[in-house]
Amino acid sequence: MPKRQLPRIEDEDIILRPLEKSDLPLTLLWRNQEPIRRWFMNPNVVIEQNHGDWFEGYIGSDTDFVFLILSREFGNIPIGQISLYGIDWPGGIAEYGRLMIGHMAARGKGYAKQATRLLLEFGFGDLGLKEIHLKVKEGNEPAIAVYHAVGFAEKTRKDGWITMSVQKTTWIDLASSVVGHQFH
Repeated sequence: MPKRQLPRIEDEDIILRPLEKSDLPLTLLWRNQEPIRRWFMNPNVVIEQNHGDWFEGYIGSDTDFVFLILSREFGNIPIGQISLYGIDWPGGIAEYGRLMIGHMAARGKGYAKQATRLLLEFGFGDLGLKEIHLKVKEGNEPAIAVYHAVGFAEKTRKDGWITMSVQKTTWIDLASSVVGHQFH
């Protein structure tokens, strides 16, 4: 199945827009920053050829969606990325990840949490997902705090990795009580 076209996802502060080929130099730069790459499953430096090869596979996959995070405060420039991938459409399950705030001045301002909430709302609402899970490296306390704040619960710990997940029903209850939204 060809990759479906997804819309921009917006709120008053940020925009999530689908990754484009022209974004690759910037996302590669971010991905190779030591404070970011050390938290990835593969912490090695990624070379341009491999990044390009990954993108060629990505554009043909309808189970993998990467978004750039754009900040209105910073003039709608890209400040990071976030994704849902490994989507099991019949089961309604996806993995969350590839989160990074690459723009140094945007770090620590709550953009990761805001983008995560917006992506979960889209995943559970528009995409009809039932569960979203993730893996995070033990010791990545800022990321773990974001995940807990938006409703992810720890499931397992193994080999230095924590597996967390959130169910649609749990997230809807949490989001409705926190922000007053009613979700479908």
